Amino acid sequence: MTSSTISAVAVAALGIILFHLLRSFLSNSGLDSIPSVGVPKGPFGFYIGAWRYIKNSREITEQGFRKYPGRAFKVALNERWLVVISGRALLDDLNRAPDAVLSTDHGTKSLLHHDYSLGWEQFHDLYHVDVVKTALTRNIGVRFPELRAEVIAAFDELIPATTNEWLSLPAMQTMQTVVSRISNCLFVGPDCRNADYIKLTTDFTQNALKEAVWLHILPAFLRPIAYSLFGGLNTYTRAVLRHLGPMIRYRIEMHDKYGRDWPNDDRPNDLISWLLDETNGRPDRRTLHNLTHVLLNLNFGAIHTTTQGLLHALYTLASSLEYVQPLREEIQAVTRTEGWSKAALSKMVKLDSFLKESARYTPGFSVNIFKEAQSEFTFSDGTTVPAGTLIAVPVLAEHRSEANYTHPNKFEPWRFADMRDEAGEGIRHQMVTPTPDFLAFGIGRHACPGRFFAVNMLKLIMAHMILTYDFKLKDGVRPLDEWTSVVSPANSTAEIMFKRRS
Repeated sequence: MTSSTISAVAVAALGIILFHLLRSFLSNSGLDSIPSVGVPKGPFGFYIGAWRYIKNSREITEQGFRKYPGRAFKVALNERWLVVISGRALLDDLNRAPDAVLSTDHGTKSLLHHDYSLGWEQFHDLYHVDVVKTALTRNIGVRFPELRAEVIAAFDELIPATTNEWLSLPAMQTMQTVVSRISNCLFVGPDCRNADYIKLTTDFTQNALKEAVWLHILPAFLRPIAYSLFGGLNTYTRAVLRHLGPMIRYRIEMHDKYGRDWPNDDRPNDLISWLLDETNGRPDRRTLHNLTHVLLNLNFGAIHTTTQGLLHALYTLASSLEYVQPLREEIQAVTRTEGWSKAALSKMVKLDSFLKESARYTPGFSVNIFKEAQSEFTFSDGTTVPAGTLIAVPVLAEHRSEANYTHPNKFEPWRFADMRDEAGEGIRHQMVTPTPDFLAFGIGRHACPGRFFAVNMLKLIMAHMILTYDFKLKDGVRPLDEWTSVVSPANSTAEIMFKRRS
């Protein structure tokens, strides 16, 4: 191919991309009445604003939140506007709107493109969400002794610290592996200790996040082609099947033969069984391919969310060691009288408060709770958005707002424990309870279905770590979070030093 031909192809490709970008931008003209933030005037202002938002999402979102309190404003994404709404009235509107009008599933798909990176099932057949809400949540208490045993085994293996000297370990890799092992203890049983399989699940989680970023940057018409060439889902699916294929195939055969009533009551009480219970009458769900994709989807949700929450809390605690002893005393008192159980975790009020305050102070994103309008929608203040509009909530700004909290920019570890002491306020201020002023798990009927499992895992891991180890940061300073567009993952390179308590 000659240089002139290459140039012509490049120019044509650029023209196609610009055409689709311009068409996408113009299709959002129904938002002209909503003020924009971070977007300069001029013919290329939208694209400059989109680049600025990738680099400075937090600052631009907070600027809009302060300038338009309780109102809607818009920011530029790579090929469309994002309408950001704040204030109790508009949040109530968002929460009450029917799914057919403001869709959470379409909103998440539009931003993260999980229908590519996590598979068709993630968007088109969400039966696993009901499994998480019901069977998985109900069985946390039943399976708690095994989860506790896995926490002990994972820490003994991954953090073999002694009482004599400090052991320094990479926080991200260590905690991610711990979370994967505990999650898969409930998901697939003994395979949770297979090092290759656990590495597979953690690698897949990181890869899915990276793919969401580059898919979001690409124009919509290029995504299917790009993912077919460079996407990793099929590779990870084949790898999981090499590890779990025979087991999953056997479980399908036994389910087809016996249903729930296996001979000698030998049916495993795990995620595979709970998923199979939801496949009756739906043979398309009862396949190796489908079950493997769903297993990867749930690993992604469990590992990413819990690891990030754990790291944010651990970095804060390791840089503020004065909070350790009050937590340690509470955990010792509860386990001395209650033993180790799910019910015991619910009585660790200070630990719950510390974790919730960590999630309030560092929720991990500047905006979240994405919804996409499926038809024209008018908010209670008269703001109207056309079909196709992407909407989100400025979670970090709401969490740091004086309208919602006293001293919102100060980390107060016992903030929610103190609130729970007030008459009738015990349940409202638990970490698992989503409220209009605590949005880390979403809001209303679309709040994260796995939050009960995630919170119990966080408490179990933190309680074991606090009782078993002394820990600290090398320099005593909390490592900076790593902002990427609207997401702020916990620092991925920091190390934590551990020494076993005698």
